[in-house]
Amino acid sequence: MGVMEVKKKLIIGLCSFILLGLNFGQVTNAASADIPKVKNMSIEVLVDARRVAFPDVRPQIKNGTTLIPLRFVTDKLGGKLTLTGKNISIEKGDRQIVMTIGGRTATVNGETVTLDTPSVAVNGRTLVPLRFVSQALGETIKWDGVNQYIWIGSTEVPKLEDVAKPVSIEPYLDLFKKGEYVLKFGNITYSQVRILSKDDFPIQFENEIIYRIDYAQSTDKTEFLRSISDSKSQIGTNYYLMQKGEPLKYRGEVVRLRERTSQDNDLRIKYHQIIARIDEDMLGIRSYKSLELKDIEFVGVDVDSNAAVFVKNDFTK
Repeated sequence: MGVMEVKKKLIIGLCSFILLGLNFGQVTNAASADIPKVKNMSIEVLVDARRVAFPDVRPQIKNGTTLIPLRFVTDKLGGKLTLTGKNISIEKGDRQIVMTIGGRTATVNGETVTLDTPSVAVNGRTLVPLRFVSQALGETIKWDGVNQYIWIGSTEVPKLEDVAKPVSIEPYLDLFKKGEYVLKFGNITYSQVRILSKDDFPIQFENEIIYRIDYAQSTDKTEFLRSISDSKSQIGTNYYLMQKGEPLKYRGEVVRLRERTSQDNDLRIKYHQIIARIDEDMLGIRSYKSLELKDIEFVGVDVDSNAAVFVKNDFTK
């Protein structure tokens, strides 16, 4: 292990240790402290473990059934669509679905099936029952209540290298004020960065899968980033907050808030607080309590990689 790597690990370890102590000290009655909540956590549809974008009409839940725009069937599931008035016909290979907008029944290869929820028209778009259509076309489908994901097809999460290609880090160096140590990984000084968006998740990193990152608040409006991961490490992945012209702000996990999900014992829900007194103690920022997540340009994810990893801050949108 090189001198620079040792130095980086010592600095990061010190930051994490101090931050954990400060986070514990911020709550006088931890037993009654509320777990931060994600407001209106989005339901996402994934095909082969990649999120599907719905630019105009998003999936909707009606009577416990998820309805998705009909265009999704042709664009993502490979079905051939024929729409005549209210009559819908979808073909894929040797399978055929026939249904009517508003109709309670459909046919699959000529056999009549009763639908829990009929197709509907919303803002000029036709929405059809996702589970019924996917399974009728031969796709596997799985509901993931922890992540609020609907998995269709493969659930093999892509690696970081397959999600984002590295670009030069040079235009972003001014974001590392007083935080140049995070640019060192072993004998490597990062010259490149992979830039992600929250919609790129889930992603397989070297030592963990991060399924999603969301904006959360406690009842007193304290801001957090909430992530779901399969890592059971006692100290979670560290983040760093970056603003142009401002010191880099390192954030460890608030371990006392970590949740073990009842639905999937392999997953952990983790929280990183935006405001931390470490900014005053180590960076001399007396106004540290005024920091808001909307002020941040990128959130760095401190993972083993051959390039730095940034997530664009669109968490509050």
